Amino acid sequence: MSFKGKQSRFKTLTEDTLNYYKRIKEVLQDDNSIDVQVIDNIFSQLTQEAVAVCKHPETSAIIELLINHASCANVASLLQIFATDWDAVCNDSSASHVVQKCVLVSPKLFAEQVSQFDIDNCSEDSSEDQLILKILSLCEHILNNLEKCLTHTHMSHIVRSMLQILGGTFVDEKILKSKGSRNYSKKNEPDRKQKDIHFQDFDVPAAFRKQLKFVYKTIFRLDNFGVYITESNANPILQTLLLVLNKANTELCQKAINKVIKRSRIKDDVEQVNLPPVAADSIGSFLVEQIIGLCSEELFRKLFERLFHNRLLQFATHASANYVLQTFIRKCRDKDIFKSVVDELNNCISAVLDARNYGVLVAVVETAEKLTCKQDSILQMLMTGLQCWEPEERRTSCVALLAAFTTHDNFNSGSHDETSARPAIRKVNYHGSLLLQHLVNFRKVKMLETGFLDLQPGEVSMLACDPCGSHVMEAALRSAAIREKTKEGLVSKMAGSWVQLACHKNGSRTLESIWKNVPLKLREVIATELAEKQDRLKSDMFGRHIVRNFALQHFKTRKNDWTMLQKGDKKKREMFRDVIGSETDVKQPKQKKRKVKKDQ
Repeated sequence: MSFKGKQSRFKTLTEDTLNYYKRIKEVLQDDNSIDVQVIDNIFSQLTQEAVAVCKHPETSAIIELLINHASCANVASLLQIFATDWDAVCNDSSASHVVQKCVLVSPKLFAEQVSQFDIDNCSEDSSEDQLILKILSLCEHILNNLEKCLTHTHMSHIVRSMLQILGGTFVDEKILKSKGSRNYSKKNEPDRKQKDIHFQDFDVPAAFRKQLKFVYKTIFRLDNFGVYITESNANPILQTLLLVLNKANTELCQKAINKVIKRSRIKDDVEQVNLPPVAADSIGSFLVEQIIGLCSEELFRKLFERLFHNRLLQFATHASANYVLQTFIRKCRDKDIFKSVVDELNNCISAVLDARNYGVLVAVVETAEKLTCKQDSILQMLMTGLQCWEPEERRTSCVALLAAFTTHDNFNSGSHDETSARPAIRKVNYHGSLLLQHLVNFRKVKMLETGFLDLQPGEVSMLACDPCGSHVMEAALRSAAIREKTKEGLVSKMAGSWVQLACHKNGSRTLESIWKNVPLKLREVIATELAEKQDRLKSDMFGRHIVRNFALQHFKTRKNDWTMLQKGDKKKREMFRDVIGSETDVKQPKQKKRKVKKDQ
């Protein structure tokens, strides 16, 4: 559509009308507790021009904000106007967002009365009953136009929201909204979280359960169902349906999963080496991941035998299917299946590295940590792939190669100081960081301990200040598997760099982690070096927090009080360690997300 064409769509709103709603926006942003009478008056005015206002991109966003403050009667009156022509608003790029917001806000307005709703005994005086009837009216419109709704860019969002209301359960935003919609919100509406509606699960009336089951049956009766699996708008609807059914009706969810598998032909052609088209599709693979996450243990084993077994090389090296394999590995709780996966991947580690689908290896290491299974084999597999398993003397550089996540030959191919045995690490790789964070929690970490102690002092400081490497340092210091002697040796390599770390964004966080995990003797060494540069630290935005948290002023003026303070801090941590457990969560540095087509 041309620019002039776009302008002509919005000429129905006068300048006075636009200014009126802009003033409403200012009031809503300045005052969160607006008088109910004011809101009622605004909606009274809105009902006279609802469709035109909601179709305008600027005013529709204001109406979305207004709906957060609306009463049940307000939303019911707005939907009453929309119900005269659902097509006009649901198919519009702006008005459809208002309809979706009305649907999502309805559970908060229904209150507890929704569970007692009886469609045969509705009261015209009850705003709750009238709102529920409008929701059912919209659902009826969706069912009558289901094939169009599944593929329509704007209507498909409303369908996803409607499925949640019918099931009485909220679905994660990543499924509820397309990637395009999420990116738009982040870019253009940084305060979007204040507007989003996240409702608590609620008991639905019989009318909702009946409609949900009818939607389920209607979708699976469609002759061209297979087309929708790989369609960018329909695929998220199918994902949402499975997630809602999983909470609302587990038995029906498993039936739906089996129907999807059958209609998508995921398990057909067992003897073929090629991947099933749906698993290799950049959109269809999302649905396969959802199936893997929701299926029963029995079906999970069948999927391994019919879909993954003897095809792991194809999955691991494919641009889209490797994400399906990652999900399968992370969801695996059967040690026998996991052992088979590791043994098969062990034969194709070089191909996985060449394909650069490193997330598969991260999933393997993560699951090995959880199941405490095949850990030695996995470590050897990684070292073999990075060319540092044989000859044995190369094993001392395992941490450096994992951090840089490159092979021994590539790492040593560049020029470096002839006095050192190998080049220094310059930057920590994202996936290498994730691998090390999990590997330090394996049962046997002697090789990793040697690798950490082999690092040069400058490399350790760089690791502590690197966005990805700082998480490795924290994980190593928290690890129960790594000996205290090794931790102390690693920390001692940073002597002379404490001020540099304290004034660095990532280094200061690493320094605080070190402080929590070293004995009093080492704390005194660190505090002595930092106290000499206390004025510099106080003038730095990160250093000033170190001065306060480490009580450096007390260290200089009241050493005994400082010592007692540190001993008391240590006793508190030991007291609560058994209650809260050790901090073993892997922290993921920021990384670009998986690329998909259109707005999936």
